[in-house]
Amino acid sequence: MKANTKAKALAVGAAATAVAAGAAIVIGSRYRHTATVGRVRLNKFDRWFDTLDTEGNGYITEADLNKAASRVLGARGVPVDSPMGLELREATERLWAEFIAPKAGSQGRVGRRELRAALAEHMLSDQFAAAAKLASIADAYFAIADEDGDGLISSGEFVQLLRNWHGVDYQESHRVFEYLDADHDNRISPEEWRSAVFSFFLGSERNHPANNLLGKVGSPILAPARV
Repeated sequence: MKANTKAKALAVGAAATAVAAGAAIVIGSRYRHTATVGRVRLNKFDRWFDTLDTEGNGYITEADLNKAASRVLGARGVPVDSPMGLELREATERLWAEFIAPKAGSQGRVGRRELRAALAEHMLSDQFAAAAKLASIADAYFAIADEDGDGLISSGEFVQLLRNWHGVDYQESHRVFEYLDADHDNRISPEEWRSAVFSFFLGSERNHPANNLLGKVGSPILAPARV
């Protein structure tokens, strides 16, 4: 039974990766010519910064991104040195190295303005390439959230992911889930999840439900779950 479940999960993962490549091309093509940041993106980037700056010192480092990943792993009881744990850690390190690190300076940290500048320069300037990179990062978090390995994220799994990942409260998580569940089957598919991640980092549309993927701008950020 376990072997069959694992094989099914691997098959779903392989299919999801293939779809991710296609989705990245579509999303990337849509956004590649838009390099301006704009207020909508600034609000989202600031929200992300605030969820990572748990010490409130005005800076974030690669360690802060790793802490967020470790919270998700710990909540699932997945060892950091397991294959799934290593995949998530590697995805997190790529997120830092490819999009943020160039603005980190000799101290290896960025403030709010540096994060905005880093994402504008290394993510928004070539959104086709950024979408392709974000696809693999999104897939790693999807695999962790999909606790029962059925290839979908249930509302309960989604709420737990957002709570442990970036301190989003349960009510807000449920609201975002309902918006992102485009086909209303009470599950989020790999395509719906990737679309949400792409829209959060790359999209400039006002009032898009994915804008609140890390919690609504201005709403309280819960203390990170301790693991």
